[in-house]
Amino acid sequence: MSKVIMLTQDKCPKCTALKSYLEMGLRNKYQEDIEVIHRQEDPERFMELVQKHSIMATPVLISENEVLVDTAPSKVSVFLEKNV
Repeated sequence: MSKVIMLTQDKCPKCTALKSYLEMGLRNKYQEDIEVIHRQEDPERFMELVQKHSIMATPVLISENEVLVDTAPSKVSVFLEKNV
């Protein structure tokens, strides 16, 4: 499978919560499978993905053409299990 992309940005409490869940809740199980695109560090790539997938908020997980906007822990786990 291809890598999952995570869109994130500064001053985003939900982004921080998702990163914590991936790190502590899932013990970095998917660390090698997730490519993080940070808005302030790679604005062009970030905006390209935002426009392509009509994204309105962060954090977001993307796998090919499937987009997960609701990053509740249970939904993140199911999404990653399916797409990694």
